[in-house]
Amino acid sequence: MNKILKLSKDEYESLIKREKIIGEASSESIIYDLNNGYILKDLMDESLFYFKSKEEMMYTEDQLLRFSDIDVDSFYFTKKIIYVDEVLRACIMKKCNGYVVNYIDPLSINLNSIIKAIDKFTKDTNIISKMNILGYDMQSNFMYDGNKFGAIDTIHYNFSDMDEDKIFSKNIFSFNDEIAKFLVEIYFKKFINEDITLNNMYESIKQNEIEDLNSFIKLFIKKLSEYCNKQIVYLKDATNAIRENDNLLYPYCPIYSLKR
Repeated sequence: MNKILKLSKDEYESLIKREKIIGEASSESIIYDLNNGYILKDLMDESLFYFKSKEEMMYTEDQLLRFSDIDVDSFYFTKKIIYVDEVLRACIMKKCNGYVVNYIDPLSINLNSIIKAIDKFTKDTNIISKMNILGYDMQSNFMYDGNKFGAIDTIHYNFSDMDEDKIFSKNIFSFNDEIAKFLVEIYFKKFINEDITLNNMYESIKQNEIEDLNSFIKLFIKKLSEYCNKQIVYLKDATNAIRENDNLLYPYCPIYSLKR
C-alpha cells in the first residue's frame, strides 16, 4: 500500500470539501469522515494555529508512520500521510466507531458486553506492549460502540526501552482508570464508598495496583444484584443503588445512550 499521497492545494481542498467534519482531536487536528471506513486528520488547518504555533503543528513522516504496519484491532494508527504542496498536512487512519467513553450515558451500558470488550482491549494492549509501544495522553481517548473499545489519537505514541511488563502496566492503567471512573463516578460512587471491598478495589485501580479491571466489575455486578435483589445486566436497572455524585470530578457529558 502506498503510504504517501502528494496533492496540490487545490486537489486537497477539493477532497476535504466533499467530506464531513466529524470532530476535533483536542487542538491538534480537524477530523473528516472519508466515508470508506477511514478518517482524515487535518494537522495544519488554520483554525488550529489559534492554539499552537505553526512550528508546534509540524510532524515528520517517521512520527506519523512509525506504527503504520501494525494492525491491532483496538488501536487506530496512521496508515497514510498526505503532503500538500510539499508540506506534510494530514494523516489517514481507520475509522473507530462508537463514542468517546465519557460522552456515553453509563446507565445504558450492558455489563456482560463491556466485560467481553475489556478482555479484548486488554489482550490487544498486551500485544502492543510486547512490541514496546508506549501510549501517550490516552485519557479521554477511548471510544466504545457497545461491543468494542478503540484507542484513538495515537499520533504521539512512541517506542520505549522500558521492560514490556512496565509498558503494559502504564498502558493498561490509563484504560482501567478511565473505564472504572466512567462506570462509577456519576451514579455509583456513594454505593462503592459504602462497601469496603469494592471501595478498596476501586482505589487500587486508580493507584494502578490492580490491572484486572474485570475482577472489580464482576464483584460490582454481584454486589449490585444482591442489593437490588435481581440480576443486573444494564446499569440503569440498578435503580435502588443509584445516588448521584454531588462532588463530581470526572469529566462527564452523557450525550449518547447505547442501544439495547
